[in-house]
Amino acid sequence: MMTWRNWLMAIMGAWFVVSAWALNPMHSQAYLWTAVILGGLVLIGSIWELSDFRHRNWLYYLEAVFGLYLALTPWFYNFSRHGWATGITAILGVLMLIGGLWQAWSSTDDEARAPTHRAA
Repeated sequence: MMTWRNWLMAIMGAWFVVSAWALNPMHSQAYLWTAVILGGLVLIGSIWELSDFRHRNWLYYLEAVFGLYLALTPWFYNFSRHGWATGITAILGVLMLIGGLWQAWSSTDDEARAPTHRAA
């Protein structure tokens, strides 16, 4: 079951929303809105998955892409010289990328292993 991974992704999404203010050393509006929107979408998607239990691979892949983009934001928005902000943002973005891919691949494996029942 992927519930704990969905919770973890929700927490990381929420962190990016908070980090828009906590880790924005350049006070960049571009980073602020990127972190709020993408982090918020990951948070919403994870909560959606927690409440529905239908596995949507496209959502997991989308979360992975958002994680990759967020991991690269220190270089996109030119705050890579701030080591602590760069490290935290890059590490959590990579973890979000890995988490999204892990969920997508795990849900594919779960569906392949699920028994099929024929109607009598």
